[in-house]
Amino acid sequence: MTPDHLLALVFVGGGVGMFGLYLDTAWHRTLGRDTFWSLPHLLMYGGGMAAYASAVGGIALASRFGSEAFGGPVLGRRRLRFPLGFTVALVGTLVIIAAVPVDGWFHWTYGTDVLVWSWPHMQLLLGAALADVGILLALAAQRGRGWFGRPSVWPLAMTLVVVDLVQRVHYGLAHYTQVPETRTPDFYPLLVALSVPALLVTAARAIGPWAPVAVGLLFFGAALLVDVTLSLIDFARYTLTPVFALPALVVSTLYAVAGRARDRAGLALLAGALFAAAFVTIESVWMARALGHPWADRAVLAALPATLGAGALSGWVGWVLGGFARALAREISPAVVFGGRRRARAAAALAVALVAAGSVSTYRPQRFGKPMTVAEMRLAPVESFPAQEAIFWEVLILDEWPAAGRIQAYSEGIIEPFPLPIGPAWCAETPERLDAELSGVHFGLEINGERIDLAPYRVVRRPLRDGRHCGWVGVAAAFVRASVNRFVYEVERAEGRSSVEMTVVFKDP
Repeated sequence: MTPDHLLALVFVGGGVGMFGLYLDTAWHRTLGRDTFWSLPHLLMYGGGMAAYASAVGGIALASRFGSEAFGGPVLGRRRLRFPLGFTVALVGTLVIIAAVPVDGWFHWTYGTDVLVWSWPHMQLLLGAALADVGILLALAAQRGRGWFGRPSVWPLAMTLVVVDLVQRVHYGLAHYTQVPETRTPDFYPLLVALSVPALLVTAARAIGPWAPVAVGLLFFGAALLVDVTLSLIDFARYTLTPVFALPALVVSTLYAVAGRARDRAGLALLAGALFAAAFVTIESVWMARALGHPWADRAVLAALPATLGAGALSGWVGWVLGGFARALAREISPAVVFGGRRRARAAAALAVALVAAGSVSTYRPQRFGKPMTVAEMRLAPVESFPAQEAIFWEVLILDEWPAAGRIQAYSEGIIEPFPLPIGPAWCAETPERLDAELSGVHFGLEINGERIDLAPYRVVRRPLRDGRHCGWVGVAAAFVRASVNRFVYEVERAEGRSSVEMTVVFKDP
């Protein structure tokens, strides 16, 4: 067993975990709520356990047989030896493992997940990113050793780790990646500017000037493979665009022509700002031309200073991380790279502080208005819609429906610029049985105390993925805003009456 084998295990686990993360978001969009034991969770935790095993194996190998096979600094305490990169990766995997009981508690307290942006998911994402940074440092230290002594293997391995970090960002963008119409001109570019420039500048500084383009293209290739897989299993798919590859070209070009200035912090600041500017420009054009949902020029310009500033500081963080990775790869002291030990320590401390500040800046507490009136919703007939987009779908997937006479339910979602189906439904095992049962079913709906006349709306037949055939009252809300609402559904049939009291929460994107 060598460090090469342990790092190979990480790449296998990383691939499994990457697909698990993408499948998790698609699962939410296609099947709705999940459970702790859902397939995406098992894949994600399996990938995390592979990284954990690799990190523990690295420490055990160094402690038992010596640290000669490991590059970079190796910390020691009594008989234990802690290679730097493997130790950082271990801390990240412990954060992932700690997310397991948190996720279980979350399910026990709040029920199954409704949105991707939940605390257990974000904790998992943080731990995975920290583990990736540890693996990046471990790989940097192995340059010229074993398998990584081959000229093409080490740069490719380093690039793949950065690709995995970019994928973490892409996953964290949640609904922005699957429903592009929800992308905002302020918060969406800010999230990207806070994270991606740091990763691309790290690649340019530690691997080479054209590494950012390689990262963007390899990420696009991975996204394409995921898209094909999701299409084969008929799951909701992501918006497939070279979302990071084109702005990455700006960073690579800048580093390629910079010459001796490549090592300067000012270049990293400029690279981050230019990436942010290119990203906003490309996304603005795409939103207007491809989607027909143009961003307001005033909103883009108002958010641009914060986005450019975030991109510049993010690039500087990449300059720091890339500098430490470069020092490990060249087997020199960080003091040589940063111009002194104090400067190296100060740069590391400031980078950590900026990462923490950037994370805190993304917290945007939702402000809700008053419960909506029926007139505000502008109800209109709807003839066709995906069943999982309907409010009442949250009821149909409950185990107690329709046996229980009274059901408490909860629905929470991001506001999308499409009509929202709000009508009740009834399901049967076959289309013929549905037709027979619908004649004896009577529906009722009350929204925030206002009774809705459902008579003018036709019944729309839509199947569910579990094989049931359902008839929905085809009424949709053309407009919703951030609010907490009370929907009361009534379904009467010969066997009895079922009532559903549902809290319906609309959140800003």
